Amino acid sequence: MDQATKQKIINNARIYLNSGWHCSEGVLLAAGEHYFPDKLPELLKVAAPFSGGIGGTNEGMCGALSGGLIVIGAYHGRTDVGVNDDYCVELGAIFREKFLQHFANIRCADLRENWIGKPGQVDCAELTAQAVGLLVGILENN
Repeated sequence: MDQATKQKIINNARIYLNSGWHCSEGVLLAAGEHYFPDKLPELLKVAAPFSGGIGGTNEGMCGALSGGLIVIGAYHGRTDVGVNDDYCVELGAIFREKFLQHFANIRCADLRENWIGKPGQVDCAELTAQAVGLLVGILENN
C-alpha cells in the first residue's frame, strides 16, 4: 500500500468519528472501504455494540481496538471450522500488543482518563485515526 492510500484510510477514520460514528464503527468503515467494501453493511451492524468500551459502559475494551479486531477477522478469519485460523489469531494478538504499546491502555475508561483530553493529548477521533494507522501497518506487513 502506498503512503497516500494509508493516509486516506487514517484521515477517513477521523472524519467518521467527527461525523458521529463510534470508534468501533469508524475503524471498520475506514479500513473496510479499502479491504472489503462489499462486506461493510452487515459488518457495520456487528461493530455497533462495541462502542464506548462495550455497550457505552466505558468499562470494556476500547472500541477502536474492537473495531480493528473485527477488521482482522473479516479480512483473515475463517468460515469453516476445518480451516486453520492461527494467522488471524496471531494478527489479533499483534494488534492488541501494538495498541497497548502505543496508548498504554486498552480499556476505554482508562484511555479516557489517562490519554484523552489531558493537556497535549487528543480526542477519540485522533485515537481512532492512530489506531487505524497501527492496524493498516499490521495488515500490510503480514
